[in-house]
Amino acid sequence: MKSFAAVFFALLSTVAIADENAHESAHASEEGHRKHNLGLFVGVTREHGENLDTLGIEYSYRFHEKWSVGGVIERADREKDSTLIIAFVHHFIYKGLFVGAGLGRKDPGDERQNTARGTIGYDFELPGGWIIVPQANVDFIHNESNEEVYGIAFGKQF
Repeated sequence: MKSFAAVFFALLSTVAIADENAHESAHASEEGHRKHNLGLFVGVTREHGENLDTLGIEYSYRFHEKWSVGGVIERADREKDSTLIIAFVHHFIYKGLFVGAGLGRKDPGDERQNTARGTIGYDFELPGGWIIVPQANVDFIHNESNEEVYGIAFGKQF
């Protein structure tokens, strides 16, 4: 997990440097929103009554004031470490409040399981294009119990 975080921070540093060198209005959409978002997710996965540490990297592209698409890679710390890869769409209901849905795969050990995700969260925009996004997710895993994933994403918009 340490190398996972190191890769994320290297990517985020590159984005921050590029953002400082570019004019912000050139990267903003017509509605005044930055289009790209790269973030680190830190949270817990609730599985069978246990809370498991979870880290992830998220990317989204806001193609409209009310819509974004993206993907997330998460890794939960369990007996059989598992990686979850989801492609998602988010709909912004009111200001930063969004709901989302996604489809992907969970790979615990040697198995692969189809997964659907429902999400609710809020984008809190900070100065300089930084954001904090608390969110709650429910993963519907084929032939397994549902899992709940709660946490906060820390990110940079550009």
